[in-house]
Amino acid sequence: MIFLLVYSAWLLLTAFHAHVPTVILLPLMWFIVALHSSLQHEVIHGHPTSSTWFNAALAFPAIGLIVPFQRYELLHLQHHRNWLITDPFDDSESYFLARGQWKRCNTLIQKTLQFNNTLFGRLLIGPGVMIVRMLMSEVPLMKNNSAVAISWLWHSLGIAIVLVWLSVFDFPILFYALAIAYPAASLLMLRAYGEHLPEENLEHRSAIIKSNAVMQLLYLNNNFHRVHHDHPEVPWYRIPQLYRAHYQHHNVHVYPGYLHLAKQFTFKQRFPVEHPFLAKNTT
Repeated sequence: MIFLLVYSAWLLLTAFHAHVPTVILLPLMWFIVALHSSLQHEVIHGHPTSSTWFNAALAFPAIGLIVPFQRYELLHLQHHRNWLITDPFDDSESYFLARGQWKRCNTLIQKTLQFNNTLFGRLLIGPGVMIVRMLMSEVPLMKNNSAVAISWLWHSLGIAIVLVWLSVFDFPILFYALAIAYPAASLLMLRAYGEHLPEENLEHRSAIIKSNAVMQLLYLNNNFHRVHHDHPEVPWYRIPQLYRAHYQHHNVHVYPGYLHLAKQFTFKQRFPVEHPFLAKNTT
């Protein structure tokens, strides 16, 4: 049902964009494109149906433009090896570097990555940093791994379908990429910014961020991130029930909301870029 609503809203807003004030169009599109990514995350974990091919077809249209779904699926499932969360080498969603990697960075790159570890930086340049990191790792893989190359070909087809639709209805493609897809990715960066922490205790590496109903819908309750990592097979609508039953008395890395994170880390690094304890001896 949510997939139907998301695609219907996206099709209508892009088709009739000329009749919608920009001040209304933009936030609606940001929400829809970011919510679509949250739905893709649900598909990765085996929802909404028992049919793998049908779920993949639902997630296929690349309205977010940036991340190939098949690569996202594989790398995210690898990320769910909880004992490797935040690892600079083995967690694809980690923004930490090993000591040797950090020392090899020049001053400009170090300053950029430190800025990216503030909340303001993550929202402003985080999607760009993600794109650069992704291309640096994926392009070499595509040369030697046909499965990776095929994933990107499927992604290109998904993008082409989106661009054809936009062209048919005279929706400026560059405007869509810069003013819709990029800010939608920033919304997802907000969620990811608070999700994980470099803790020795594996149970404390995923956070719980309480929030309002709008943000919970946008992230499909993935803000209760520790619950999701403990029960990745559970569909999004059952996560609050699990939280109330087993987690609401937890007090380690539990935050009252994203505004709380913003007050602390808008212009301050939440963590150093060099991982505090992993990969210290890696050259």
